Amino acid sequence: MLWLWGVIAVVALGAEMVTGALYLALVSVGALAGLGAGAAGAPPLVQTLAMGGVTLAGILVVRPLAARRFSGLPIPVRTGVDALPGSEALALTVITADSGRIRLKGEIWSSRLDSGVTSEPVERNTRVSVSRIDGATALVFPID
Repeated sequence: MLWLWGVIAVVALGAEMVTGALYLALVSVGALAGLGAGAAGAPPLVQTLAMGGVTLAGILVVRPLAARRFSGLPIPVRTGVDALPGSEALALTVITADSGRIRLKGEIWSSRLDSGVTSEPVERNTRVSVSRIDGATALVFPID
């Protein structure tokens, strides 16, 4: 009978990896409880009750706690131009409030000074930081 609990535990855990719903992982834990009861010499009825009790307790207690903890957590991923603010770049030309060019992540971008940060022109070959993107223009300020 012990081999049956082991098979149930492995199959349920494998199926949990496909579904990700956390029910079958708890069935797997319950099967391990049945296996433990059987290894301790308990009769099959007690093994089955152990498996059912542990599984039911997991579904009623553990799963709601885990679901509450992990639901609604957005995965913060910035892509495209949203990922550029905060990046460092190199001034390829003098950057003024009106114009300039930078090398940003291997690409050449038009740029201008972020007037909210500085109004002093930035010299060529100066490291700058991107504060935001306005259309196809990077607003930058020098890194001190």
